[in-house]
Amino acid sequence: MTANTGRIGWIVDAQNDFMLPADRGGRLYVHDLFDDGRDPGAQQIVPALVHTVEWMRANCDVLVYTGDWHAYGDAEIDPQSPDATRGTYPPHCMGLSDDADEREGAQIIPEIRPENPVVLARDATADDAESVVRTAVSEKRPIFIHKKVFSVFEGNAATDPLLHALRDHFGALDVVMIGVARDVCVKGALEGFLERGQPVTLVTDATWGLGLEPEAEALARWMNDGAALITTRGLDLRAAQTPQKG
Repeated sequence: MTANTGRIGWIVDAQNDFMLPADRGGRLYVHDLFDDGRDPGAQQIVPALVHTVEWMRANCDVLVYTGDWHAYGDAEIDPQSPDATRGTYPPHCMGLSDDADEREGAQIIPEIRPENPVVLARDATADDAESVVRTAVSEKRPIFIHKKVFSVFEGNAATDPLLHALRDHFGALDVVMIGVARDVCVKGALEGFLERGQPVTLVTDATWGLGLEPEAEALARWMNDGAALITTRGLDLRAAQTPQKG
């Protein structure tokens, strides 16, 4: 990483509804949908998420959280006959709901929740994105991108302008990514970055999936397409070789 590179910690959809099992209130808990209930699911990566976010806070210039921020009527919300293989799901992460309990499901889990984030609303404009970046950088605050579909690039039209604004400020970007679900929203973000020629490092033990694609196949494809793969242990080694952000 050169002096003209900004390191961005990118945390995908680590929200209550995805990260908490149903008996703890999660409405769409991320676990393998096809293993007859044997997969303990995303709760087991919480320590890795915590470890990586701590690393990001010490070593990244900006942290960007993303999250589904749904309303009834969104294309992927199907209360009657949801089918993950067709890209539809029961109500989850209902950030625009009138119901406080539903809205709570859209919040980032407490263990890594951003403090006083600058929000890029899901209907934000390019001007909004530039303002969000200026505020986040000048006030050293995290960014929280709200989105209405899986891919952050499709779910919030201001994501591309936000990346442009980050590049205008820092120069090149070095994106380090974690989160859920690996085969849905992480996939949309990571592949979107690669399609835009943006290098991404995925922390593999800080992700979890729904079993829609074997993990090994997805990781091999992404590495072939230019992504870098690392573990939390690898991050610790990288930190030892890189000055921490002030």
